[in-house]
Amino acid sequence: MSANAYTYLKNIQIPAFVSYFDPRYLTLQEYNNLKCFEDKNYLILFSINHTTANSISNAPFGSFVIKKAHQSSLFGLFEDKIFSLLKKTNIKKINIKHPSSIYRSFVDIKALQKVGYKVQYEDINQHISLTADWKSSIHKMELRKLKNLKLKGFEFRKMPESDLEKAHQFLTTCREAQGLQINISWKKLASLIKEMPKTYDCFGVFRQTEMTAVCITVRVSSDIAYYYLPGTSPFFRAQSPMVLLIEGMASYYKDRGFSYLDLGVSSILGKAQETLRIFKKRMGATETTKPTLVKFMP
Repeated sequence: MSANAYTYLKNIQIPAFVSYFDPRYLTLQEYNNLKCFEDKNYLILFSINHTTANSISNAPFGSFVIKKAHQSSLFGLFEDKIFSLLKKTNIKKINIKHPSSIYRSFVDIKALQKVGYKVQYEDINQHISLTADWKSSIHKMELRKLKNLKLKGFEFRKMPESDLEKAHQFLTTCREAQGLQINISWKKLASLIKEMPKTYDCFGVFRQTEMTAVCITVRVSSDIAYYYLPGTSPFFRAQSPMVLLIEGMASYYKDRGFSYLDLGVSSILGKAQETLRIFKKRMGATETTKPTLVKFMP
């Protein structure tokens, strides 16, 4: 079991199942104190902030990765070793941002609860299942919007890499119109795209040459794409171009053999954002929980 994250970044051959554990991604996050613990069965990463161990910050989720067939007794032994090692370094609390159940290569929540982790809150995570006939689940109101958008000349497009900076600026402006800030700078995003060129995609809905809605996605795994940075121009909100954008992205990834389009959370610290939640549901999304758990040192 190793706690040296820098050795991990140099030497480990991480499976390609989740991009947030890719050494290239982790290196660009520039963590002040990143630790890796692993054995032949399990792996977990922690970013350390004073007396708190987070798995992991700067990513939508972390938690314990299953490298081989999961056995409850072996996991208990692994977690106990980690707990003891962290305690010796004056860690007082462990936070786990656990993924939605569509990410299957992680220890399940019951195993975490069995070894003492408590759920702080559960966010609402929504996804579109691309292996099913998801279009039959789209609400009739959204279907009418889709039809109207196409009749009025709105067009879904996969955007080339050369347009990514323009897309980022568009999304920054959309956030500013809502009194918000975008959560990643262009410099950092450009570095991630350069180092992980097959991981990020960009899509837009255009009316002629004008961008009306954009989303930058992440290929989190070989079968899951994540709706990472979406935005709609305040001048086109009434036309709902995001409806066409989600429909286009889901079709794009379905055609390429993906199983899920992860639409992310529709809650803040467990409190539902009902308007967003209803919109995603009307687009054919299914709900799962995304729990945040905590364990305190005695």
